[in-house]
Amino acid sequence: MPLLNRKQRLSLVSFACIYFLLLLYCSFNSARDPGSAFFQPRAGYQPVHSPTRIKESLGYLSSYNATATDLELDPHATTTQNASLCVGVVTVRRPLIQTLDMTVGSVLEGLTPDQRSSLALHILFAVTHPADHPLYQHPWVANIVNRTLTYGWLDDAPLTSLRRLEMSRNYKKKSLIDYRLALQSCYDYTDAPWIMMLEDDVLAQGAWYNHTMRSIQNIETWKEQGRIQDWLYLRLFYTEKFLGWNSEFWPVYLGWSVAIVVAAGLTGICCRRRVRPLQEVLSNRFLATVCLLCVPLLIGLYFLAGRVTMRPMQPGIHLMNKHGCCSQAMVFPREKIPIVANEMMIVQDWKKVKAADSVIEMVGNEYGFDRLAISPPLMQHIGAATYKEDKKKWNMDYSLGGAHGVWSMEFEKAYEQARFGAGIPDALWLD
Repeated sequence: MPLLNRKQRLSLVSFACIYFLLLLYCSFNSARDPGSAFFQPRAGYQPVHSPTRIKESLGYLSSYNATATDLELDPHATTTQNASLCVGVVTVRRPLIQTLDMTVGSVLEGLTPDQRSSLALHILFAVTHPADHPLYQHPWVANIVNRTLTYGWLDDAPLTSLRRLEMSRNYKKKSLIDYRLALQSCYDYTDAPWIMMLEDDVLAQGAWYNHTMRSIQNIETWKEQGRIQDWLYLRLFYTEKFLGWNSEFWPVYLGWSVAIVVAAGLTGICCRRRVRPLQEVLSNRFLATVCLLCVPLLIGLYFLAGRVTMRPMQPGIHLMNKHGCCSQAMVFPREKIPIVANEMMIVQDWKKVKAADSVIEMVGNEYGFDRLAISPPLMQHIGAATYKEDKKKWNMDYSLGGAHGVWSMEFEKAYEQARFGAGIPDALWLD
């Protein structure tokens, strides 16, 4: 006597065919999800929107790249007070290509005159000999930057220590000091209520200013309504690389999986009792096969497809008190700057120094501040390589080196489709 009758065998064959089709679908649909078993780096790291945005940014900057004697200085380049937003950028000499011009161009391109006049741009050339930076003497620096910083012009820059750190290649400690100096410059030399810190290898989406300022207004309203706690920063860049299924939640995942298996079994038993034609199919042996084989296979496929695929971040503002990465682009309320700067001063003297983003997270955890992120991201990481990495590892498929690691797939997807030209939805997500 066969273990399964004809109808049961046909049901399992049908399931196998459907499962195979689901595998094929996932191989395409999850190709850009770095947390998926079906992730395809060539597809996931493909720059789609970024090359267009880079072209726009460099085109804008070219109009300011004449010498100062041939071109009137940008009238905003001397204004640092009465700003609504101060943008601080730390730039270093990178081993492959310099992307500071792309960053600055993308931040300023597309701004209206009123928006530009409300923005103060401060750039710290974080090298002990500024002339060693390939872009330091480019005309556009003098023409559009509100405040150009070097260690020699900063009273609180420990120049001797910075030289020693540069020589010893202690980049973690040096970058922490650099971040604090740029942050402090925006705080001390502007009265901007919001301070945005950028690394020199990010690319801003065309409508970033409108989206950011609107989001900040919404956040302040939600704070007054008690929907969120006091907040530390708004993240404008994140990578899906760290937004996969989290191991600390495995009991939750296991609990739901068991519940689904039990629910499938109970549903089968109820159908067998109430639907006469199904009695021949839903035997105990067949239900056991479904519950112990078919349903677990579907659950496994759900997890293999990846969290970003199955539970994508919806457009709007998200609470991201964990798993946010990295420090490429953040907006801080002005009143939080002394707290963050003081913590960085303390940590820079530790024997085991932490990176800037880790120190910022320490502040958030210690004071109970919420940390927020905007989705889709308004910034992309395009750096070819950091000053502390091996150049050889970046000989990969795409010239935009950020695409080889810290990269936002959603940035490329969202703005390629131009879905958010009118603005980010006024939605708060607390999951």
